[in-house]
Amino acid sequence: MPHNTIPAHVLLVDDQPANLLALEAALHSLGVNMVRAMSGEQALAALLKQDFAAVLLDVRMPGMDGFEVAREIRSRARSRFTPILFVTAGDDPDEAMLSAYALGAVDFLAKPLRSEVLKAKVGVFVELYRSKEELRLRERRDFEQRLEAKEERYRALFESIDEGFCVLKLLRGPDGQVRDFRYEEANEAFTMHTGVRDPVGKTARELSPAFQNEGFAVFDRVVRTGEATRFVQEQKTINRWFDIYASRLGGPGSDLVAVLFADITQRLLAEQDMRRLNEELAQANRRKTEFLATLAHELRNPLAPLSNGLHLMRMASTKPELLEKTRQMMERQIQHMVHLVDDLLDVARISTGKVELRRRHVDLREVIATAVETSASLIEAAGHKLDVDVPQQPLPLDADPTRIAQVVSNLLNNAAKYTPEGGRIGLKVRVEAGQAVLSVSDTGIGIAPDAIDKVFEMFAQVPSSAGKPQGGLGIGLSLVQSLVALHGGSVSAASPGSGQGSTFTVRLPLLPSTSEASSRMDTSPGSSHPGQLQVLVVDDNTDAAESLGVLLDIEGHAAHIAHTGAEALQLAQSQPLDVVFLDIGLPDMTGYDVARRMRLLPSMQKTLLVALTGWGTQDDRERTREAGFDRHLTKPAELPAVEELLRAAAQAKSTA
Repeated sequence: MPHNTIPAHVLLVDDQPANLLALEAALHSLGVNMVRAMSGEQALAALLKQDFAAVLLDVRMPGMDGFEVAREIRSRARSRFTPILFVTAGDDPDEAMLSAYALGAVDFLAKPLRSEVLKAKVGVFVELYRSKEELRLRERRDFEQRLEAKEERYRALFESIDEGFCVLKLLRGPDGQVRDFRYEEANEAFTMHTGVRDPVGKTARELSPAFQNEGFAVFDRVVRTGEATRFVQEQKTINRWFDIYASRLGGPGSDLVAVLFADITQRLLAEQDMRRLNEELAQANRRKTEFLATLAHELRNPLAPLSNGLHLMRMASTKPELLEKTRQMMERQIQHMVHLVDDLLDVARISTGKVELRRRHVDLREVIATAVETSASLIEAAGHKLDVDVPQQPLPLDADPTRIAQVVSNLLNNAAKYTPEGGRIGLKVRVEAGQAVLSVSDTGIGIAPDAIDKVFEMFAQVPSSAGKPQGGLGIGLSLVQSLVALHGGSVSAASPGSGQGSTFTVRLPLLPSTSEASSRMDTSPGSSHPGQLQVLVVDDNTDAAESLGVLLDIEGHAAHIAHTGAEALQLAQSQPLDVVFLDIGLPDMTGYDVARRMRLLPSMQKTLLVALTGWGTQDDRERTREAGFDRHLTKPAELPAVEELLRAAAQAKSTA
């Protein structure tokens, strides 16, 4: 019988005639026989009489509701695997959807229904039903042909089935219980799915003494009742899962079972992987949301004292001590915001592989001294005692000193933040197997055993004893791990448990020859006082330009201010300039265009051009270099970096 002529029936269950009529109209073109039922009782009665390709079941009905009907359908052997598609117009479809899927529904449709969607979904189950019926007819025809001795034609069909297929003869003990079964027939796909060769004539226990007999009771029920069944079974002896369809061959009293099965191990593994991936994505989404909330909180924190500081400066203009105290407070808050932004930029650079290490031969002792100085204010403010134990001999590294100092400073800051007031922090360095082993220990809140493996994850934060994070973005330790790895080292965390402190250990490879490396280490730059420079500051942010101009004046340089590219070019043509601090984002033209035009002027060939921008990736630095800039500073520019540039420019001018 052609596939599309196999009769298929769809059961429509709804207490509203109008809804039934609408469903029939939507499904008319499928060519199926649609059976109406206006109550749960009518639906169950119809399911006793015949099989259906699908059941469209209204949730809300008088008497038995849709869930009760579905429960009854699933409890019956004949309709246990009949696909159920729930239809509802309820106010809380999510809750109803969970209940529906818990009862084994294959789909859940919310009103108003879209006819094309309804038709497509029901059509899938109609095709599956027809395919199953076609397969059943084919099996029946094959067995009839075998009984009629049409062996050749039967064998061709038998071997053409992609699924594994076999005929079993149940073997019973004296008590009538099934003890084993013998393979009467098996197709080639049987071997492909199970790996068992030449099974015909052998029993399950002969082929595998450790054979699991979970299927015996199922096969016994099939031959006793004559009702086909479908089930999923794990075959532990070969570590595989099978989707099995079993039916009785012959009339009552026959112990022959036809088994059609497929290996679904990969599908189940894929489903497990999908569930795991969904959970990981959900967790990542939760952590992202928590991180954004934390970021907003951390960036808002410095704004209040900065705003208050501006008011205090206006009100206390005649009180130098209060002005100095306010200025120091504002500097601390600005540095805090800069630190947050720098951390975020570092995360972006590392995650995209664009972090730039400026390696040179350095002494780890000097790097540690810089880091301790950076973290000293935070440690002192919390009343902690810091013990530093560093060897006297040089510790030569081939490393980026700024990044390694950042690593050590982050660990010290982390220890200070997670240690109650008046605690102890220890920084110790030892040499072991050609590596510098640096450890930072504290007497702080410690780390629970189940959290040790998570402390280096992005945005992870260890809760305090009150159950609340200690502030920050939760990216400091992740940066430490990434930066150390870029230097060929490793970092680990250890803690006896909550409330018992913690220790972070960093291992970095030392240079092989200490004396040779020490002789090549860079010395600190000279501190010669620079002469006066002609400096142009170009920035459309008036406050930023004026404040930098004031700093230049204080340093003894002649500062010129411009707020547009046109003004900058006019000043460059009217007088010689030694240094130009040039913002990239100007209102009339880009800083790149201004730099290119300046380089065309004869008087600007040796002028030091410094780009000021909020973008600091390697691509941004290459773009400024191509435009003619000599240096690249990210906003806000650090005063020491500005002073270093001015010192270098003054020395170059003096030498010339």
